[in-house]
Amino acid sequence: MNSTILSLVTLFILVLGVFVVAAENQTTNESVGNKSKSANNTSVQPLSLWVSVNVEPSVLNLGTVPPDGIERSYPEVATVTVIYFLAFNDRLSVRASGDLVNADGSTIPLSNLKFSTPNVPKRSFTTSDYTILTYSGLRGSRTVPISFYITVPFYSDPGTYSVTIIYTAT
Repeated sequence: MNSTILSLVTLFILVLGVFVVAAENQTTNESVGNKSKSANNTSVQPLSLWVSVNVEPSVLNLGTVPPDGIERSYPEVATVTVIYFLAFNDRLSVRASGDLVNADGSTIPLSNLKFSTPNVPKRSFTTSDYTILTYSGLRGSRTVPISFYITVPFYSDPGTYSVTIIYTAT
């Protein structure tokens, strides 16, 4: 009788251990799989098994620009590289966090900051994702050079304006 109880307890612990390990793997897979969040905090499941995005330079300084209303261009000053494993029609998107903001709180409208890539003609940044590249394959990487354009409106307050550019691979 004791050996029967011991066998049942051992079997129970073994089965319980399998479920615990399966639950742990499921949690890990979900946390790795959630590469981005949409604006309403619902998860977006990418089709890639694994993806990484690298931006060079990670901080871009466009220098001193006079408030003269003239558009300045910075051709291919940044590159975005997406490295992927097992991707099918996945997308690399770009958006900005909002208007360009100075330390004193003054702003330059986001529409005055534009970008282009070899596949995307010049367009203004928005706070919504815009696809700049689609990619598929078992394993690989793709690099996209990005050009920036800025227009500082007349009578803008002097200072250093900044904005966060967000690249998302899904």
